[in-house]
Amino acid sequence: IEAVNSIPYASMQVRLGRTQNTLIVLEEVQGDILKWTSSNLVKIYTRNGFIVRFTGLENQLDNVELDKRHPIITGNFSNQIDEFTSFYTFNNPKLFRLPVNTRLKFVKNDKVNILGKTINTKLYEEISLYNLISWKFKNSYWVDDNGDIIQSNQTFTPLNPEIKIKITNKYKKPE
Repeated sequence: IEAVNSIPYASMQVRLGRTQNTLIVLEEVQGDILKWTSSNLVKIYTRNGFIVRFTGLENQLDNVELDKRHPIITGNFSNQIDEFTSFYTFNNPKLFRLPVNTRLKFVKNDKVNILGKTINTKLYEEISLYNLISWKFKNSYWVDDNGDIIQSNQTFTPLNPEIKIKITNKYKKPE
C-alpha cells in the first residue's frame, strides 16, 4: 500500500494469466484513451477501464471498435440492450475487424477491496455470443457509483490468457 501511494501517477495492478501482480503506471492520455506502460514495455490502452489495445506480447490486440451503444462508450451500465457488436483487430496472426457479438448483464452488488479500502460496486458480466472464429469469453467489470470500471477480468485476444486489473490510483483529468 505504501509503495503504491508513494507513486504520484495514476496506476493499476495487473495480472496476466498466472503471472504475479504487476504495478503499471499511466504514461500518456490520448483523448479518452489511457496508455499504461509496464517496466518490460508492455503497453495497455484503456477506455474507462476497458482494454482497447494491448502491445508487447507475441499476439497483440491492435484495436477494439466498440459498439456505439456499449456502456463503455455511453457510461450507462444500467441500460441493458440485448446485444452489442464490436469489431476486434489482431496482429500475429492478422485479423482485421472481427465482428464479435456480446451481451452484458448485471450480476450483483459487490464490494471490492483496493489497497485496504472497500468500495461498493455493481458487477456486470459480458459474454461473447457468436463470431466467425468461435471465440468464447466472459469479461467481468466492477463498476463504482460514478460509472467507472475499477476492477475487471478481461479476455482481449483468443490466444492470450485473461487479464485481471485493479485501478489502484485513478486518473484525474487536470482542471
